Amino acid sequence: MTGFELPSEARYRIRTPNSVPRRIRVIALADDDTEMENCRLYADVECVRASELAALLQRSDAASEGHPATLDAWLGQPDIVVIAGREGDDASLVATAARAYRSRGVTVSVVISPSESRANRTADALRPYATMMVLPTQAGYLDDLLSALGATA
Repeated sequence: MTGFELPSEARYRIRTPNSVPRRIRVIALADDDTEMENCRLYADVECVRASELAALLQRSDAASEGHPATLDAWLGQPDIVVIAGREGDDASLVATAARAYRSRGVTVSVVISPSESRANRTADALRPYATMMVLPTQAGYLDDLLSALGATA
């Protein structure tokens, strides 16, 4: 094509894929989140539920006693964390995990699907710890996000 010029910011584009696959972890705020079933189709994505963290902390009483080893073991060492849920889900314990991830320099993305409630309590609880927050208007965004991050089915 003659006369076609690339924009100046094209020099910053990454021309090759990551040499090391990303370690992606998805945390579902609710046990009945239908989008999480799609998440499990990806071989290289670890899917966990917030209720697992709640049970672990309750068993070890790590929340009140300050047992960081219990929380560290559950957190793992992902490169990217995606917290997924619906408005109205309880995000209090996951906010603790999100704060821990951010203090380690891990990217935390939050995807909160809308509900009938007009309040944004779930999103507001996670907003201080989110690197990126998305409030999609329709289902399916989590699947699109994981594909964009390079997850393979």
